[in-house]
Amino acid sequence: MTDQTSSSGDKGKAVADRQWIRPDNTVTDEPMEATGFRYVDLASGRAFVYQTGKSPAADRALAIFGGLTKAGNVRSTVAQKGEGQDVIEAIAAWFDELTDNENWAADRVGGGLRFNAEILARAIAHVKGSGDHTPFLEKINTKAKVKDPGDKNGKKEISYAAFAYRNADVKNRYHATLPADIAAPAAADL
Repeated sequence: MTDQTSSSGDKGKAVADRQWIRPDNTVTDEPMEATGFRYVDLASGRAFVYQTGKSPAADRALAIFGGLTKAGNVRSTVAQKGEGQDVIEAIAAWFDELTDNENWAADRVGGGLRFNAEILARAIAHVKGSGDHTPFLEKINTKAKVKDPGDKNGKKEISYAAFAYRNADVKNRYHATLPADIAAPAAADL
């Protein structure tokens, strides 16, 4: 998973790319495959990599911090929707889904994959052979929706960004274009 992080002073301009990574430091979209994370500073191209398993106490502290952050995100999303849903019930439901089914992505209240919009739009343009990435950037930034090709009933919609990212060529170009962490250890060194 990649997650675009913006600075508070410059809305929409990505400053970092947060990635879930496997033991070999490759990016994964599947949260249950992730064993660590990479935080890439886009200005410098440098990254911080953390793999779990070195310190149970640190892993536990990060899990608690992440759990509290997620609970806050669910609460914020429920409050923004204003549909009268009980906040604690929404939080409990999200964590029940995760722990019962190990399904991080199911019913992600306010969630979903996050991208560096500029780099994703350029990857789409590259794959489509277009010299202009702005129409794709517009679709990403406006959170355009498309029919989910994986939905058998043909009713579910997903973001254009998630839809485009499912294309293997787009996904590969996107990750090839992101700044790499030159200090990341090789798989043999792990």
